[in-house]
Amino acid sequence: MTDASSQYIDFFFGAPSSVAEIQTIEISQPSFSQVWRLQSSYRNGLTARLETGEQVSFIYVPMRIKPLDERANLDFGLTVTLGDLGEILPDEIQRARAAGTLKSNPPIVKYRAYRNDDLEAPMFGPVSLQARQIARTGEGAKFNATAPEANANKTGVLYRSDIFPMLQGFL
Repeated sequence: MTDASSQYIDFFFGAPSSVAEIQTIEISQPSFSQVWRLQSSYRNGLTARLETGEQVSFIYVPMRIKPLDERANLDFGLTVTLGDLGEILPDEIQRARAAGTLKSNPPIVKYRAYRNDDLEAPMFGPVSLQARQIARTGEGAKFNATAPEANANKTGVLYRSDIFPMLQGFL
């Protein structure tokens, strides 16, 4: 068992009630002006260490992160609602559209969860997801971050009776 997974198990089964989970997301795309690291727990920002050892700052944005309601296909996904009042994502999406990179490179969303008593490494994550559609809402921006499509192309040959006449005996 890795150290991160043991931290995650300890958080749910052994941590004192004063220890809280801090959910963070990182949004990036080649045409964005910067990598956006966001969290909704500390108004003055948060400094934490990534799994690579790099120490980074997460800015405060009011946001809500929920697992996707649809779990029938076993893909992990999140619904993220940012209360940024249109200050971050709309400008970045427009920049990516103008550069022509938005359709070929959808924004990457990395989800991480930290313990508030140990910011030296995420206790869960990173989980890399893609935000294919970002919508403006009255609150700010909302998007679903889902797993990348690993097999978008069909492979193989269809077994049809005009190509394989021996199939007609089974029909």
